[in-house]
Amino acid sequence: MGGDALDGTWGQGCGENCFTLDGDGFTCSRVLDEPEVWRVELLMHDTFLPSVNAFVLRDGDETLVVDAGTSDDFNDTRLMRALLGLGVDPERTTLVCTHAHMDHAGLARELTEAGVRAVVPEGVLSDMRRLAVPAWRDEMVARMSAEGVGATESVELADVIWDHAVNFETERIAFSTVAAGEALRCGRWSLEVVPTPGHTPGHCALWEPRTRTAFLGDAVLFLCSTCIGFWGEGEDPMGEQLATLRRLAGTGIERALLGHGLQEGSVAERCLANAAHHERRSARALAAIRETPGQTGFELVPAMGWRAPFDHWAQTPALTRWFLVSESIAHLDHLVATGAVRRERDGAGVNRYVAVG
Repeated sequence: MGGDALDGTWGQGCGENCFTLDGDGFTCSRVLDEPEVWRVELLMHDTFLPSVNAFVLRDGDETLVVDAGTSDDFNDTRLMRALLGLGVDPERTTLVCTHAHMDHAGLARELTEAGVRAVVPEGVLSDMRRLAVPAWRDEMVARMSAEGVGATESVELADVIWDHAVNFETERIAFSTVAAGEALRCGRWSLEVVPTPGHTPGHCALWEPRTRTAFLGDAVLFLCSTCIGFWGEGEDPMGEQLATLRRLAGTGIERALLGHGLQEGSVAERCLANAAHHERRSARALAAIRETPGQTGFELVPAMGWRAPFDHWAQTPALTRWFLVSESIAHLDHLVATGAVRRERDGAGVNRYVAVG
């Protein structure tokens, strides 16, 4: 179990194969025996999700850390306390991040400065180069403005989400890359890097076929539906997510290690249910377009069935408004990509939507 407490606020037993990371209830707990995997629960302070998971896979004196949590005054010690409590040797440890968001890669610098080797899937590196640069923030502002979002709010929403992207190159975090289909090894275990686009273009999972175990990041969650935001005009992130969910449903995953929360039943059933959930929302958007042709993307947001305080939109936190607007745009992009809807640009440069057929 964990090592000795340094200051009396951590390292205490919280059950079998579990130790505390602080005095606030965050823990490191053993969630699998074969392979040996520990779940490190880390704080999420600015979304509706209370925590994010990092996982530590150990075999002999080798360690693989999957995802690095989010940067926070408390988390800056929580993850390292977990590794210290487990007796991990940083020089024999590899970090891999499932995607380029701050809540999954935010503590990478801390780990690499301690001697951990960072490995980035090529798809995740592509996202870092695309999503964590000023040009992408400007593209988001322009796209939301084109969907009828006001100029001030477009900037506000782009800024709040752009702050959550991570780029190891610009932050000068040393790393090597791994290609899709290649394997990451940890002792006896070999985990295949599997592309799972949707949440981000380059999102990846890790698959261990012998035990039918998968580290899924945010590809699918049981706590909520994974947020799918727009990428760029002409792309179809919602279509990518639907395809990812159906592929995962057919993979035969028995044990899922998720970016947030825990597995709560069949992975295949959850994937198919989540796909159906997205399809119902797209159907609502299509019905609204047929009923009132020519609406802007922003005007269509309330029609998609969100549980949101639209009567108090301005008082809703910016990050929540970003989730609602960006995923609504992703649904519209999907309807355009599948030929159900036509996007027309009006004289003011704003997109309006008309059903086809």
